[in-house]
Amino acid sequence: MLDRYNIDISEISAMTLVAYDENGDIRWFNISCTLNMALIMLIQYSVIIYCTFYMYKEMEEKIQMLSSSLRTLHKQFFKTLILQITTPTITLFSPVIFISVIPFLDIQTDLPTGIFLCAFTIYPAMDAIIVMYIVRDYRKAMRNILKKYVDQLHKWLATSNDNTMSCTKSTPAAAPDVLNN
Repeated sequence: MLDRYNIDISEISAMTLVAYDENGDIRWFNISCTLNMALIMLIQYSVIIYCTFYMYKEMEEKIQMLSSSLRTLHKQFFKTLILQITTPTITLFSPVIFISVIPFLDIQTDLPTGIFLCAFTIYPAMDAIIVMYIVRDYRKAMRNILKKYVDQLHKWLATSNDNTMSCTKSTPAAAPDVLNN
């Protein structure tokens, strides 16, 4: 870190995974740390998958008592929930898993950290975009709001364009001297 980025590792928060010691032997403590993180994530996703199937099964039975519009809304919210669970997996956990496993594969690589940073920072926006895209009522409301602003922009551009055209029409343009000869 000091050579490449001019940053002293003792002055920042960091976690390093050094897979091999100076003799080339495996550091078992580091592997156990990585396996522990993987086990925690495995348990977490097992609970998520179990709850998802259980919720889906229970929801299908109970949703039959609702009106068709409420059934549709419940299904949209369920799809939203599934995508909101999947999004952090793709944008947050996958890059972390990739970074954690690379040292154990003994691959010498220079990682494009900007891609990982973009994946981390896009997650909060994706959460809101998912809701607006999946739930039809929210999507219609956003479409109406955007349409209103686009219409206002068109009106503003049309009036400024008309003013510009009237100014250029009333101002005679002189031909360059090269064309007059």
